[in-house]
Amino acid sequence: MTFRKTYFSGILKKSHSDSNLKQLMQLAFPVIAVSFMSMAYNFINIFFVGRLGSNAVAAVGSASFYMNLSWGISALLTVGAGIKVSHAVGEKNIQLAKSYVRSGILAIIIVAIVFYILIAAASDYLIGFVKLNNQEIEQSASSYLIWVGLSIPFSLQNLFFTNVFIGYGDSRSPFRINAIAFCLNILLDPLLIFYAGLGIKGAAIATILSQALATLLFYRKLNQTQAIRPTGVPFRRVLLKNIIGLGISPAIQRISFTIVAIIMARIISNWGSTAIAVQKVGIQIEAISYMTAGGFMSALASISGNAFGALDYNKQWKTFRSGMLLAFLIGIITSSIFIAFPGTLFSIFLKETESINMGSEYLTILGFSQLFTCLELMATGAFFGWGRTNIPAITGISLTILRIPMALLFIHLWQNSLSSIWWSISISSIAKGTILSTLYIILFKSFINKHNQLSYEPSVLFPRLKK
Repeated sequence: MTFRKTYFSGILKKSHSDSNLKQLMQLAFPVIAVSFMSMAYNFINIFFVGRLGSNAVAAVGSASFYMNLSWGISALLTVGAGIKVSHAVGEKNIQLAKSYVRSGILAIIIVAIVFYILIAAASDYLIGFVKLNNQEIEQSASSYLIWVGLSIPFSLQNLFFTNVFIGYGDSRSPFRINAIAFCLNILLDPLLIFYAGLGIKGAAIATILSQALATLLFYRKLNQTQAIRPTGVPFRRVLLKNIIGLGISPAIQRISFTIVAIIMARIISNWGSTAIAVQKVGIQIEAISYMTAGGFMSALASISGNAFGALDYNKQWKTFRSGMLLAFLIGIITSSIFIAFPGTLFSIFLKETESINMGSEYLTILGFSQLFTCLELMATGAFFGWGRTNIPAITGISLTILRIPMALLFIHLWQNSLSSIWWSISISSIAKGTILSTLYIILFKSFINKHNQLSYEPSVLFPRLKK
């Protein structure tokens, strides 16, 4: 039997390495915490704003679509920077890692400022597009968007630095910094929303101040980290081009996801502001699985990227397998919780009986897709570490867009049932997880076979692989 057959077969049959799984989990846990805290700014805002009623939640939720759009656009720089830093670290080229950081900082600041100017100028139109059918809610949402948008220059820099530090292999620093900012946000929210009487504007101001603090702390930590401190290296346009080349596919994917979410919200608005509030709260609850798996995705991308940079394809594959195991565990647990306790979870945020009943249906249906969402994220992390960001993007964009015609078709077939929209989301998530994880296995096997055609000697292809 040829080496390429025996070697890949051996990888498939080899049990998970304890050290590899341990490394993945050690890097992932702080990343998971960071992921939760990034989403938790909206989560906490909605928790307190929910005490003001469904209309207030609908206003904050509608404005947050455009905050999510800013995060999607930031992927143009944040994703590629993290990948390129991880590759440079794997190659032990510290100067190159510094240069990537230097080339990305100025670009992310410019992108953030330009985006805020655009949404501030068009806030009324953007909120009107969601079609809330309530002038008072639309005015509140527009005002909230202008205020909370002031946090964008800070939040996008924080996303950039978080990806850079994770790519470098340091997930604890982003955790500590985001934890401090998150605690400040929790403290300020009730003070500004209720005691200062600012309402949803208070939630926006709390977000601005906490994100600004995180940015200051990130710059302080960057200056203390000699290996990636961007001093003594010039801005290099070619490196920025490399970052954007890797980030453009994820950026398009995340932007398209947000645009589809806005269009879906427009469809959901036919059932009233309560339905929009339910969707927004439901997305936050879904973060239980999404952000947990997303943390492992970032860790997997970093470890896989280091391995790829060091030409250690054996470790790259084992990291993917460990990620798949964790995806199964996270997905099954969260699916069980969502299906078994949907009403209990929703009652934490909304108190109206109609909202809880509507939300219970949402979580039950979306519960069936949580495992596949986790599989999709792990496969995405593996592709990112490999430097092939276009494949998850193509899969994600096509199946996310498919939600719109699916929703319209199901609405027609199920006689205007709101659950038809939830099913279109759940089914597309199931398809994405299944297809993307399968594609990684097929394409990585092809990649191994292609390289083995050059030589059947392990030391040539896998210099760090022990015979």
